[in-house]
Amino acid sequence: MSTLLRTLTLATALATPLAALAGPSLIVNGSFEADNIATGSWSIWSNLTGWTGAPNIELRDAVAGTAQDGSQYVELDTTANSAMWQQVSTTAGAHYTLSWFYSPRAGIATASNPIEVLWNDVLLTTNAGSGVGQSNHVWQQYTFDVVGTGGLDKLTFRAVGTSDSLGGSLDHVDLRAVPEPSTLALLVAAAAGLALRRRRA
Repeated sequence: MSTLLRTLTLATALATPLAALAGPSLIVNGSFEADNIATGSWSIWSNLTGWTGAPNIELRDAVAGTAQDGSQYVELDTTANSAMWQQVSTTAGAHYTLSWFYSPRAGIATASNPIEVLWNDVLLTTNAGSGVGQSNHVWQQYTFDVVGTGGLDKLTFRAVGTSDSLGGSLDHVDLRAVPEPSTLALLVAAAAGLALRRRRA
């Protein structure tokens, strides 16, 4: 076996248990595929599976852009600025990796596109950008470390730009527990032993 192939094989073997340690996503319907609509269509929902609208949520499928994951995505400036939220059960003091993809709407200026992201009603960040000159979404991933309270923690996305029914897009929302340092240390030690045995082989 070549050195390159051995390296790739070892990298795959180590990456799999590291990913598994984070566990499944705690977000329900993070890619907005659970409530199916026809390709090339859009509709406004009071709520989506896992998500509560405030007052509503616009679900899209290949309209004014394509999804980052699957075929459907969300826009939060429905007939006016709107928001959506989801509660997740967490462990007190535990750290979680929160991530999502954002894109400004193609052809629309920055003023209409901002979306705020809040954890337990505390602002994490504001996503914004210009879609002028674009013909499709330009998705960008954002990642934050958040801490659980031990109860139901609330994740909110809300449009805050010009309230004109044109706004930024969201897709592929994900929340996963960060492995405890002791667990990670054990895995790293095991991985080092595996690497040493393979080198000797």
